[in-house]
Amino acid sequence: MTPRLDLLLAQAPADSSGAFLSRLGRESLSRLAARHGFDCPVDGWSPRGHGAPRHSSLPLPWQACLSHRGRRVVAGLATVPVGIDIEHSRPRHGARLAELVDLLPEARVRHAILEAANPLKAFYRAWTLHEALFKLDSLSGLPPTSVLETRLARLLPGGGIQAWQWQHDGWTLSICSHERRLGIRSLPRLAITKSHWP
Repeated sequence: MTPRLDLLLAQAPADSSGAFLSRLGRESLSRLAARHGFDCPVDGWSPRGHGAPRHSSLPLPWQACLSHRGRRVVAGLATVPVGIDIEHSRPRHGARLAELVDLLPEARVRHAILEAANPLKAFYRAWTLHEALFKLDSLSGLPPTSVLETRLARLLPGGGIQAWQWQHDGWTLSICSHERRLGIRSLPRLAITKSHWP
């Protein structure tokens, strides 16, 4: 059976707190679980700030993943470990883009961003991949001490990790998995495509 990832993208009201976004993410995970016939009440998810959400009623091999930025929350249930990250373009990042790019650990990635037709979009593609790799490593029991200890060279075609991305209207979503074939279903439907860096 092909490994699968089911995603649900939710929109929060303006000025939502981090706690509200976390709650919305867990509500989304419960809805995804219910679609598979699993009863995972919202209050049974592990608390915010304790790594990837876990629920005692979610059967193996299913695992949860969650990310939020601004007013958007993306929640996922997968049959294999998956790291996800969502980010939104911020004007202050554009103003200090060269400084942010300098923080990235790989010279070829820094060069590719600065040479891109849209360097800010390219930066978010790279940054969300670093975040998704960090989350994937954390699920695999080998968490790096920081996001910037991850390396995009680990992605296919040269490495062993497959990445998928979606970008639209200032938003970037990245997904990383050790599985090369991952059936991704999203609501709403997003045009998520395989990604290679650069």
